Amino acid sequence: MSTQRVEKSWQKTGLKDYSTEALLATLGHYGVPMTEEDYRKLAESAYPLGIAQQWAAKWKGTGPFKDYVVAAAVELWRRWMTDRVSPQEFTTSLATLMQVLVHKLNGAKEAPVASSFEHLKALRSKLAVDDKGALPAPFLQEALAPFSEKDAELFDSLAESLAAQGHLEDATAFADVEEFLLPDRRGISQAVVRAAKGEREPAIQDLKNLIHDTARAPISRLLAVDGLIHLQAWIDASVEGRGLLAEAEKANDIHLALDLVPRLEHIFKQQNDRQALLELMGTQERLEALHDKMHPGHRAHRHQHAQPQPRRRR
Repeated sequence: MSTQRVEKSWQKTGLKDYSTEALLATLGHYGVPMTEEDYRKLAESAYPLGIAQQWAAKWKGTGPFKDYVVAAAVELWRRWMTDRVSPQEFTTSLATLMQVLVHKLNGAKEAPVASSFEHLKALRSKLAVDDKGALPAPFLQEALAPFSEKDAELFDSLAESLAAQGHLEDATAFADVEEFLLPDRRGISQAVVRAAKGEREPAIQDLKNLIHDTARAPISRLLAVDGLIHLQAWIDASVEGRGLLAEAEKANDIHLALDLVPRLEHIFKQQNDRQALLELMGTQERLEALHDKMHPGHRAHRHQHAQPQPRRRR
């Protein structure tokens, strides 16, 4: 294999067997001269895909080398940043764990669940998080980027599915993984698992407690309402949703209030509460008018969490 530059067949063989000199020579040949010192400086504020994006502006590679910058950025991170976990390494470990858990759900007796959890746990211990326990947004974006909508559905459903089949320790452990990656779900995923274990009423109370917790971010309290909707706890969802709406209006949090409207609409339809639906229409008009005053010319505003966030069951 050439030690001067990477060959055109690299997409089939990968980059692992090429020398570092060959990787760098190929980068330089197509417009991105790079040294280890240069790379480490970039890695102070970016992860592999972010580094590749910076290189892309100067990249002249076409054909087989059109996407080389991405593969090279990932491979150089693996070689040089040995003390730091890359998003891609974390993604691989998470995908492996999910696959192993699916095998277990499908009846596999020898699925290496424990070792897969341990490997992910070891990677987690090396990751830096902020004071709220959240991963850096760029890391999380790169780690989740490879997952398809189908993968996202599996991720959302796994913990509950495991609990429903009686794999209680695995369900709790995966819910912990879910809440680590998505801190706004903290307590919510575990409550859904608790309900799947058969502890429905305590789980509903857990969700209600989360909704009442004013120290939590508004989106987290909103997702707890979604948890009640998921459990089809319509009476509790109605009471808590109304209460949170009133609180949001009192605090002039119009965005939270608007995001609650479609949730309450869904709840009231399930309850066949026509009077509540009629009153909600008036509330929505009033909130939209207030929103227009706050954001002139932003009439087509679409809220990021304007619809109930479903938790999929397998």
